Amino acid sequence: MIDLHVHSNCSGDCSAPMLEVCQAAVQRGIKIIGFTDHVDYEPTDVCYGRFDYELYKSRITEAREAFEGVLDIRCGVEIDFVSKHRSKIEDLLDGKQFDFVLGSAHYVDGIILEDHDLYFPGKSARDAYTPFFDNVLATVETGWFDALAHLDLCKRNGVRYYGPFDWTPYREVIEQILLAVIRRGMALEINTSGLRQSPHDTYPSRDLLDLYFSLGGRSITVGSDAHKAEDVGSGIADALEVARQIGFDSVSTYIQRQCVVTPISAEPL
Repeated sequence: MIDLHVHSNCSGDCSAPMLEVCQAAVQRGIKIIGFTDHVDYEPTDVCYGRFDYELYKSRITEAREAFEGVLDIRCGVEIDFVSKHRSKIEDLLDGKQFDFVLGSAHYVDGIILEDHDLYFPGKSARDAYTPFFDNVLATVETGWFDALAHLDLCKRNGVRYYGPFDWTPYREVIEQILLAVIRRGMALEINTSGLRQSPHDTYPSRDLLDLYFSLGGRSITVGSDAHKAEDVGSGIADALEVARQIGFDSVSTYIQRQCVVTPISAEPL
């Protein structure tokens, strides 16, 4: 089994030691784990200023030595793209050694959508969701990332205000995003954290995975987005089953920013 979106206490929003997370992964039958700790440049973000590249690399090395031959540990990073911080992101990526760079969007006009009682009240669904998807499109169009994280993350808290997420009013921009993912040679993540959160659905939903496949998208990653050791691997088997049903026959992982394709077998990876 593969889990390519996991956090440790190298992220400002996670307190789980990397070795503890790795031990939990082994216990759950994970064979490949990708740490994707947060890099955020918005000063209001809990992760702002918390990412220490040298410390992170040293902990990855420590974990690889501790779990050699048992767990394949990939050194990734999740970068929260905000357009005004483009130069800082470029500086971070310049010369750094990552296996996997995951692009994500969490902010609209300086407000993180997880701060839902500030962002959503007083907005229509269209007013809340459209600028989020515009930011997702901008994230993909940079061409900096190996995969796009949690495409429809806006529904995480949006469902509290508008009910079940209806993606069809945003079909045009979502198609632009998915076509850009394909054109850029990226992967689309199936993020299972939504199964543990308010939507009780993956990010993105089955419908959007169907759309991606119909547009020609074939590259996917799978990740639990775990911020606690006990969530590592959660929902991955379900995500792989959905992927199989749609027609995906492989999962993408990355070593030194190069894609490695792993077939989806008859049993969970």
